[in-house]
Amino acid sequence: MSDAHVVLGAVAVAVAAWLGASLPTPVVAAAVVMAVLRRRPLTVLVALVAVAGLRSGDARSALESPLPARVAGTAQLVSDPRPGDHGSTVELRVAGRRYQAQVDRSDEWVLRPLLSGEHVEVVGRPRPFRGAPVGWQRSRHLAGRLVVTHIERGPPAAPWFALANAVHRRLAAGVGSFDERARSLYLGLVVGDDRAQDDLARFRFQATGLGHLLAVSGQNVAFVLLLVRPVASRVPLRVRWILGAGALVAFVLVTRAEASVLRAAAMALVALLAATSGRVTSGARMLALAVGALVLVDPLVVSGLGFQLSVAATVGLLVGVGPLVERVRGPRWFSEAVATTVSAQLATAPLLMGLNGGVPSVATLTNVLAVPAAGAVMVLGLTAGVVAGFVVDPAAAVLTAPARLLVGWIDGVAEVGSHSPLPLLGPLRLAALIVAAVLAARRRGPTTSAVTWARAVAAVVLVAVALWPVRAPSSATRVSPGVLVGDTVCGRTVQLEGNPDVSDTLAALQRAGVIHADVVVGVSARAVVPVATQLRADVAIGDDRGCRVA
Repeated sequence: MSDAHVVLGAVAVAVAAWLGASLPTPVVAAAVVMAVLRRRPLTVLVALVAVAGLRSGDARSALESPLPARVAGTAQLVSDPRPGDHGSTVELRVAGRRYQAQVDRSDEWVLRPLLSGEHVEVVGRPRPFRGAPVGWQRSRHLAGRLVVTHIERGPPAAPWFALANAVHRRLAAGVGSFDERARSLYLGLVVGDDRAQDDLARFRFQATGLGHLLAVSGQNVAFVLLLVRPVASRVPLRVRWILGAGALVAFVLVTRAEASVLRAAAMALVALLAATSGRVTSGARMLALAVGALVLVDPLVVSGLGFQLSVAATVGLLVGVGPLVERVRGPRWFSEAVATTVSAQLATAPLLMGLNGGVPSVATLTNVLAVPAAGAVMVLGLTAGVVAGFVVDPAAAVLTAPARLLVGWIDGVAEVGSHSPLPLLGPLRLAALIVAAVLAARRRGPTTSAVTWARAVAAVVLVAVALWPVRAPSSATRVSPGVLVGDTVCGRTVQLEGNPDVSDTLAALQRAGVIHADVVVGVSARAVVPVATQLRADVAIGDDRGCRVA
């Protein structure tokens, strides 16, 4: 089949899985039999679409089936425990279903040392989700919440999970010389472990378009293959494929099989298979085959935002990098970095606008500055970082010193970029920048100097309009529930009511153009202190200075 047919087939399979409209099982079985017997593209496509729809419908029905009043038995952790203010949360598979379990502080000592793939004995009461995003719930295969009433250690993990967890523990053990923030960023950059990241760091990386660095992606998979290349180049082709596939499977387990990693690993497996068989395969074909295979294995993966962003970014890279590299002036490394960032941002912009309200204006610059360093951290982490986990602290500090410096650089880029006055690029601002870029691009054919100057002036005006900062409110304004901004006797004041989410609060302030304040007022130090840190403001817990916004 041609590349176009393969791409259309993958799209059709994904749409069928998204809709979840399943045909009767006998009809699907008949379609599969016809595809096997006739082996024609159309019959194969019809069979794959029917299978995807059937599997998606069955999976949704299983998630929506009534919850039992009580569950008890051996449960497998399908995520790493995440500590919180009132205990720890973890995703468990017990009695054939997945739950997001909540373990109180009195019992979380049992859970804290454990990692994904390990087992516990639990007793709990299932509860349905209330207000949780449907896409997130489906993509995680979560039937509901589980209020754990009893928990204790269970049997050991399978060998493959034990090996993946050993890598996690060695990486964590080797960064004793890092401070808490650097340690959390390091683990996020290397294996996507973001559990220890605070709200302030999470906001800064999202506000600068660097959040993808803390979620393992295709770049990390490419570096894994690069690490095994010296050995793979010395073995026969078939052994090379087995070695590469083994490295990819191991990395998927270490990074907890996140959607972006699965997409990248599946594409890499297709590429390895094509290289082994001596075939030339286009990037579009590899992406289509990878997406189609993943959707057939797990139809609900299409509901996850991470998978959607990963596929959209990959499409953007395949379509946009080549043309943009030829049009961006400067050294090759610079033009490739800019083209990669811009292509991925434009492709994911529709999704990001629905999630964050827009694309950060500084994202291109921050990615050019941070992405090369992030790649180096990942390589150092999977080599020297693992070795550092086996040696004493002074030697480990020496081995991880380059990674520590690079993490500091990336964190600095995120911090400085998050204070930029440039606005988020909503649909109109982004459209203005795109039009400006088209006007500024060189066009073939003769043009008069007047036309050239007119295009240049129009491009400059559009850029200025697109990047014009949002004016921060001076009178009392509620920028989000629980967050008031206004000028008081203390100067620019941000007032927090109750204990709002720090990341959401900072995002709302950023959209309102508030990047600096004189004082932050509130009753919860947990919320006030990080917000004040980001805004470089004084703290007034309980408003003992008379700074409350009217």
